[in-house]
Amino acid sequence: MIDSWLLFGHVVGVIVLVVGIGLEGYSIIAGERATTVAELRLAVRPARILPALMPLATLLMTGCGLALVAHDKADFHFGDAWVVAAIGIVVAVSVVGGGFSGRPATRLVDAADAAPDGPLTPQLAALTHDPVLHASARTSAVAALWAIWLMSVKPHAAGTMASFAIAVLLIVASAVASAHKRVGVRIPGESVDS
Repeated sequence: MIDSWLLFGHVVGVIVLVVGIGLEGYSIIAGERATTVAELRLAVRPARILPALMPLATLLMTGCGLALVAHDKADFHFGDAWVVAAIGIVVAVSVVGGGFSGRPATRLVDAADAAPDGPLTPQLAALTHDPVLHASARTSAVAALWAIWLMSVKPHAAGTMASFAIAVLLIVASAVASAHKRVGVRIPGESVDS
């Protein structure tokens, strides 16, 4: 019975994480498309809940997941490749989300709040195009997808390593596509060198 409750808590944590990553992605994409301060404030509004939502997701996923592995010795072991990889993903997403995307996102939300109404300033527009913010959001999304795949399939070491390679390729391909999309994107108010 306890295994069922631990699994339930773990799955709820994963759902909360996916919701958080979705809200982060929406805020970034909508913020990038904003042309006025009012539009930007509306776009980043969902991001305000992320500082509470993401730690809750991490706590549920990690706490219940580790307890499940420790309690259910028949099905799960800390030495299983997919378990080790999943723990690594939680650590990596926590570092990326809190350490990298957290700072640019906080700067963007704070700047949107402090800006006077009207068109976006070049400084605000630059914050919406922050490459670190975009890269960390993409990395978190792919990592979450990979973690869900690991927990669903529970592959051996070779499958875990192969899926890791695919996850890295997806992150790199996404970054390259994003970089190509940004070439020639002019931020309003930015000077153009002739």
